[in-house]
Amino acid sequence: MDPAGEEASLNSPELPWNQLYLKRRTESRIQLRRRVFFTGPAAAAVTGVLAILILAAGSVSSDSEFVTVPISVNCTEGQDCILSCTFYYTAWDETSGVIWRRAETDHIVHSYYKNTDQLAHQLPQYVNRTSLFDSELQRGNASLLLRRVREEDAGEYKCSVSTPRLSGSGLTEVVVVPAPPTTAPDYVTVPSSDRHAWWVSGAVLLCVIAGLCVGLWLYKTHTCHRWKSNKASSPAEAVPLSDVIEEPSEVRPLPCTAQFTQFNTSSQN
Repeated sequence: MDPAGEEASLNSPELPWNQLYLKRRTESRIQLRRRVFFTGPAAAAVTGVLAILILAAGSVSSDSEFVTVPISVNCTEGQDCILSCTFYYTAWDETSGVIWRRAETDHIVHSYYKNTDQLAHQLPQYVNRTSLFDSELQRGNASLLLRRVREEDAGEYKCSVSTPRLSGSGLTEVVVVPAPPTTAPDYVTVPSSDRHAWWVSGAVLLCVIAGLCVGLWLYKTHTCHRWKSNKASSPAEAVPLSDVIEEPSEVRPLPCTAQFTQFNTSSQN
C-alpha cells in the first residue's frame, strides 16, 4: 500500500486501542519516508551534487596514478643510466611536456615541450648528458637517459608530465654505485673442467713442437747424406801444380853475429 492509501485508512472512525497503536506507528513511518525520499526538483538536485562529487573523486584518483616511477634506481659511476618514468597515455600534442628536476633544489635537469628539447635553463652539470626518447613519448614513456654518471648525480629526481587532459609527477632516487676495479685480480681460479682442457691443449702443443723438431732433424740428416754421396761418386778434379808446390819465400839477410860466424868458418877451411 502506498503512503496516501495508508493515510486515508487511518482517518476512519474510532478504532480499538490496538488499531490506534497501529495508526500512530504507521503515521511515524509515513513521516520518515517523506524525510528520506525526495521527488521532483529536490531529487534532481541531490543527484547532481552526488555526480559532481563522484567525478571529482575520479579525477583526483586518475591524477595521482597518472605518472609511475620506481622508488630508486642504481646507476654505475661512469656509465649510462636510464631513469624510468611512464604515464597513462591519453593524448599528446604541442601543449604536452616533460620536465625532469632535482627534487632538492627544483633545478631543471631536462625540459621538453612543443615537441623539442628546451634546455636554456638546464643545470650546467647536465649539459650534453641527458636526453629523452622522443619516439616513445606518444606511447607513455618519459624516461630520461643520463650519460656518464657522476658521483654528484646521486639524489632525488622529479618527473613531471603534463598533457591536455591530465598532469602528474613522481619522485625517484638515484643511487650512484662505484665502478668496478679495472685491474686484474692477483690470481685466477680455474674450474676443474677448464683445467682438463688446459692439460689437453698443452699436450697437443708439445706434440706439435716435438714433430717440428724431428722433421727438422730428418731434413738435415737427409741433406748431409745426400751431399756425401754426391761427393764420393764424383771423379777427383785435377789440381794445378802451382797450388801444391809452395813458392820459396823471400831470402832475408842474417843478423850481424850470424854473418861473422859464417865468415870465420869459411876462413879456417
